[in-house]
Amino acid sequence: MIFLKINRKLFLSLTLGFVLFTIIGTQTHELGHIAVAESLGYETTLSYGSMSHNHQGFSKDKDVLAWRKMFKEIGAYDKFSEEEKKQANELYDKIKFKFPTNPEHNFYITLGGPAQTILTCFIGLFILAYRSRRTAEEFKWIDWLALFLSLFVLREVFNTVMAGVSYIIKGKKSFSGDEFHISSYLGFNQWTVPIMTAMLGAVIASFVIFMILPKKYRFTCILAGFLGGISGFVLWFNYLGPWLFRY
Repeated sequence: MIFLKINRKLFLSLTLGFVLFTIIGTQTHELGHIAVAESLGYETTLSYGSMSHNHQGFSKDKDVLAWRKMFKEIGAYDKFSEEEKKQANELYDKIKFKFPTNPEHNFYITLGGPAQTILTCFIGLFILAYRSRRTAEEFKWIDWLALFLSLFVLREVFNTVMAGVSYIIKGKKSFSGDEFHISSYLGFNQWTVPIMTAMLGAVIASFVIFMILPKKYRFTCILAGFLGGISGFVLWFNYLGPWLFRY
């Protein structure tokens, strides 16, 4: 039972590390979307849990500015008068005509986020594999860094599990996650890609924790990962993220 003992100093350090890398992982995931969008010539905006992309010149277009002004001054669409709804719809039609959506581009941009997450995971795995003989007993700072990077893939597990919970408890049948959109674009059942990436994430995380990480660190790391991951998610999406991106 020695491996169930907690190293308090390590536990605190790892918990803070998981909090930090939950935030870093979220933002770099969105930057993956942005990298693809900008390579395709779109203007982009980063937020704390999402990104947006539009055609060049979109944000300065007079019809777009007028449309946004209406919603800023009046509020939700259901508060518009019939005349205002007509005006808003005309503006929206003009905007759609001038800035048509490109489903293929949207697919590539959507793919950019999960691709970044999985690529980062494999970079971490490569470092761990390269240093595996040196880490049989002790982990250095670079090994812990590589472990955090490799566990970015747990995002795929978390998103799919949460979608499953929403399906079971709330009866939700349509999901907005990247992997669900990728499945739909490819003509698959919407759960196909999420389940595949979740399985990949579970296999990689299990390999890293139970095959690479020294036994004496495992219980502390698992406990810290659970607490730090949830804390990082709540802290970023409910407090720190909205505060930092409030303007």
